[in-house]
Amino acid sequence: MELRHRDYEIIKLVGTFTQLASTHLEELLFADRSHSIPDTVLRRLVRLNYLARVGRRAPGDKGGASAYVYQLGRFGRALLDIEGRPSPTVSDHALMIADTYLELRRAEKLGVLSVKRWEVELPVPPVRADLFAVLDFPAQQRTSSFFLEIDLGTERPVRIVEKIAGYWRAAESSQEEYFPYVVFVVKQEARKAEMGRIIRKLPAAQREMVKVVLIGELIPQLMRL
Repeated sequence: MELRHRDYEIIKLVGTFTQLASTHLEELLFADRSHSIPDTVLRRLVRLNYLARVGRRAPGDKGGASAYVYQLGRFGRALLDIEGRPSPTVSDHALMIADTYLELRRAEKLGVLSVKRWEVELPVPPVRADLFAVLDFPAQQRTSSFFLEIDLGTERPVRIVEKIAGYWRAAESSQEEYFPYVVFVVKQEARKAEMGRIIRKLPAAQREMVKVVLIGELIPQLMRL
């Protein structure tokens, strides 16, 4: 069966994030359609083994309660030439990366910003950015880049310090005049406070490079950086 253009866009987007909830796909690719259409399309792609259901998203997370979560099926991986085994469980980290990306696209739809470039899991040796974004802020007449690190509150302080140190080494070796802010995106105020305590112990230069924001405050905070 021949794939339609939107089918291919769905498969590419799921491959990029590794996992997406149905609500991500509905908002990003089916905003102009009734709710029944994305369900029909996704079921067909699962039946054809281009996509596979992993399970349901936990209630209360961004993206809707109990939404189905999708990853690439066998033919989807072959189409995109992606190796590796599918995950047996839902990846909350992958879904929050998608939540963060969705916040950018929502702001773009409102005319607050324009997403000029974005990439998931961008290598920034010796680290890898969860989400890299180049954003144009028309009202401010500026373009800025950000390394967005998605934090679920599970990383130990030593790992956070190591990650920031890796970004600092990347900044020191960069030939660019401007090195992007490293923005940790968190869900809860308590985690934001905890991250703040960790960062305050870092050298001054590293502290200046790093910010911590709640996902619900992401856009206004980026506009201030």
